Amino acid sequence: MRWWVFVGALAGILSAAPGTHGACVYEGSLHANQSSWRPESCRECTCHGDVPLCSPIRCPNLQCDFQRGEYLRLPPNQCCPECTSSSPDSCQYEGVTYGHDSQWSPSPCSRCVCSRGRVSCAAHPCPQLTCSPGQSLLVPPGKCCPRCGGNGASCSWQGGVYRDGEEWKPSICSRCSCSNGKVQCWVVECPQVACRAHENLVIQPGRCCPRCVSTPCLSAGHQQQHGELWKKNTCTTCVCDKGQSKCHTHTCRPVICDEGLTKVRRPGQCCDECAPARGSCLYQ
Repeated sequence: MRWWVFVGALAGILSAAPGTHGACVYEGSLHANQSSWRPESCRECTCHGDVPLCSPIRCPNLQCDFQRGEYLRLPPNQCCPECTSSSPDSCQYEGVTYGHDSQWSPSPCSRCVCSRGRVSCAAHPCPQLTCSPGQSLLVPPGKCCPRCGGNGASCSWQGGVYRDGEEWKPSICSRCSCSNGKVQCWVVECPQVACRAHENLVIQPGRCCPRCVSTPCLSAGHQQQHGELWKKNTCTTCVCDKGQSKCHTHTCRPVICDEGLTKVRRPGQCCDECAPARGSCLYQ
């Protein structure tokens, strides 16, 4: 009887309150139409015309650089992991973590180094060149330092004009050069690669030569990449490690409820908690 009184009162509130047309009632809370909320860190809900639609949050596939001291960490009260550095002397540069003493080139003409948490960048040093007679200095496209090129005839190739001695890449797997009006092209030779038992030989987009990548994991018909996390159920979190699914199940502490409370488990949660006994209204 109390339940029907509660439902009737709630229906009266929805019909009387302004701006509640199409609103959703979810676990005792009222949400406006087209609004979104997260009942928990790894689930997002949206109200569509008085119907709440909930789906799990899909985390991006992170590729941590273990050589730079990065590792995969799940922050407290967060759903998706992040790449972080285990060293206090690491550096952050344009969203990337670099370990102490590591070097990188953000552009063809600069070089940066991480030293105890500080980033210092300088112009890329170019060697001094003395060109032979009949040659002059020229800077190839996409390069920083000049090189010696001939003063011979230029080359025309597929609508482009290239100076004598200039090199270019018509594709990721080929390279051409101009030699006194003649174009010479050759294909990049890839080194032999031997993959380990848990790796596959693949050619990734934007690369010419194949490389070894870890075998993905299969879970409930879905493919998970190396380092990717997913929830097997509300209490179990898994990670793909070199083709093997490694899972951890959360252990709940015993729950003893006081008088007037009962032990319940909310949808999407792992552990039990105490809530008012049946006949009371619970509002989150």
